[in-house]
Amino acid sequence: MSPDPRSHEFESREFDVVGMGLNAVDQICVIPRFPHCDEKLRMVDFHRTVGGQVASALVACARWGLKASYIGKVGSDEMGDFSLENLKKEGLDLSHVTRVEGARNQFAIILVDAATGERTIIWKRDDGIAIEPEEVPAEGIGKGRFLLLDGHDAPAAARAAEIAREKGVRVVIDAETVKAGTAEMVRASDYVVCSSTFPEAFTGVSDVREALGKIRALGPGCVVATLGKDGALCLLDGLFTESRGFKVDCVDSTGAGDVFHGAFIYGLAQDWDIARTLEFSNAAAALNCTAIGARGCIGTLDGIFNLMETGRRW
Repeated sequence: MSPDPRSHEFESREFDVVGMGLNAVDQICVIPRFPHCDEKLRMVDFHRTVGGQVASALVACARWGLKASYIGKVGSDEMGDFSLENLKKEGLDLSHVTRVEGARNQFAIILVDAATGERTIIWKRDDGIAIEPEEVPAEGIGKGRFLLLDGHDAPAAARAAEIAREKGVRVVIDAETVKAGTAEMVRASDYVVCSSTFPEAFTGVSDVREALGKIRALGPGCVVATLGKDGALCLLDGLFTESRGFKVDCVDSTGAGDVFHGAFIYGLAQDWDIARTLEFSNAAAALNCTAIGARGCIGTLDGIFNLMETGRRW
């Protein structure tokens, strides 16, 4: 069992959150509309930014005052330099980051619809920067109160979750896709915070509430589905909690889910109830959509609280 979050053992960990997963370089093309096949379309704007699910969530946590440590791999190319330098500037602990000689860092081409802010992601990841189960650093994981996993290297993530549970670290997973090792990762987690499509893809059940119940039956104490502008739906202690999304002028939805995960962990670290944690997470995710990039507008705490108090809901 994980320790009580108010216990001395839990509070005295070196880091509030340790994350293992993706970092990336995003090349964002803002376009007037989605192109047709075999046409030339002039872009509205272009940005080169940084992203990656776990890396972006940890950056959000760090900006809000949590102590964060990143576990992952970066390429030896210029994009790897770019990603790593940004993580350093954000103050993350990088003791368990590995540079892989000869490997290209993960990167993406992101097409953003200028009219709606909705994005389409086209990505590439070198096999050399995948994390294998035997490479998971048990010592690094044990230094955190919470462990965040994105599950892209699912067998390694499942191993990391097992280590975390053994060491009394609470496990939060960002569940987006289903692959070999995903079920093991879910079983070893405390919190599953998943995309809107994951519950059906994982369980085969189209009704989201029934699907969340099936995920919950595997072991995690809390299961959340993020629903875009519709907010989030949570199953905890047999009860469903709905939290509506906030209306903002959406410029780019890239990274909204990543910031939601960071905000969810921030709420857990503050020992908030689930309703406040979801509301804070929705507000933080919405604010991030008001600028370009996965970390385009990670709001200040005051800014997020202000949106929670005064913002319009969908």
